Amino acid sequence: MSKEWHKSEEFQRCCREFHDACARQPCGKNVDEAKKVLELIKPYIAEKMAGQRIFELKRYEHRGSTYEGVKIAKSPTDQDLEFDVMFVMTGGRDLECHDMGLDGFAKLKLKSNAKPRELFQKTKEKDTSYISAIKTKNLFYSHLDGCKLKEFKEDFKGTDITCIVVESKPAKYREDFKGDGLTCRLFDHGPAIKVVVYRDQDKFFTLDLAPHFDLNGEPGKEEMYVSKAKKKGSNDIQWLRSYSLDEKRKFDGMDRDNGCRKMVLRTMKAFVKSRSELSWLTSQHLKTALFRTIDAQQSWKQEEFSQRFMDTLGTLEECLDKRTMPSYFQPGTDLFENYKEETMEATKCRSCRLSNNGPLMTKLLSSSISKWKPANSVSQIV
Repeated sequence: MSKEWHKSEEFQRCCREFHDACARQPCGKNVDEAKKVLELIKPYIAEKMAGQRIFELKRYEHRGSTYEGVKIAKSPTDQDLEFDVMFVMTGGRDLECHDMGLDGFAKLKLKSNAKPRELFQKTKEKDTSYISAIKTKNLFYSHLDGCKLKEFKEDFKGTDITCIVVESKPAKYREDFKGDGLTCRLFDHGPAIKVVVYRDQDKFFTLDLAPHFDLNGEPGKEEMYVSKAKKKGSNDIQWLRSYSLDEKRKFDGMDRDNGCRKMVLRTMKAFVKSRSELSWLTSQHLKTALFRTIDAQQSWKQEEFSQRFMDTLGTLEECLDKRTMPSYFQPGTDLFENYKEETMEATKCRSCRLSNNGPLMTKLLSSSISKWKPANSVSQIV
């Protein structure tokens, strides 16, 4: 519920200054050049993977905050350019979902009439028809590593990039860099394989490439699954139902009325990032809180930005109080399923304290702004 101080001119100004300083989108020449490089890397990877006759690309799908317009820069001098791309593998329609849990994780099993594929033979769990998520991910990594990306060279017209050299070495070997082009290195990163692209030995951007199966195959009715750890840092890798494309479609045109919905989410992400006691909350939690607030609030005018920000924080607080956050696209899945009760209680108490204390909230936002200030603002980065 909105309080009078949420509407005050002082708090509105403070929220907007916080957004402009700490929650700006990456922009400028680097972003445009990174996208050009990405579009050259994608077909090369697809061709090389197909040549190894295991992973056949059905299509690429862009997903994540960069494509949704809710990505925020890491700092005034680091735009933290990141592109999340789905590598949708051929063969999804030969699989069916079994034993979906409250946390959205499930098993994928071969249908009785499934086409014989070498991918399935190499990734089946022993003496079953179930496809192993960890085997699939590990095999994908090894094949991507074997693409000989270091042979990929291209002239980038209109940029100062002359060539690209790709290696699979840890960052500590960066002194081995040679030439004046790009160096790319592979890292195992959660559900995705992280391709870190360096330019002049400095990080340029990252590509998170995650293998997915689409069990449906119809545009707009995708049923995506990605291999992911059930808990952060865990070796228990399972298949997770992904709604990334549904999220992307919801963000598309979201603020065509010149609303402040994406501003609110970027502000929420920056605020959570600035508070250690809230840092366990994921982008998925914040998006879900925003979507539910959008359903509850009709008006998202720019002048209502501070109110909608606090409304979204209030939606998050309600979920913490109930100890459950149903997935927006699959209400039977609880996004809080694998989190500890005491963690949610502590976060709820902190959130409640902030939402009821205008001077404290204003002070916290202002202190975060001051940490970004003596450097140039994000909007000045090119």
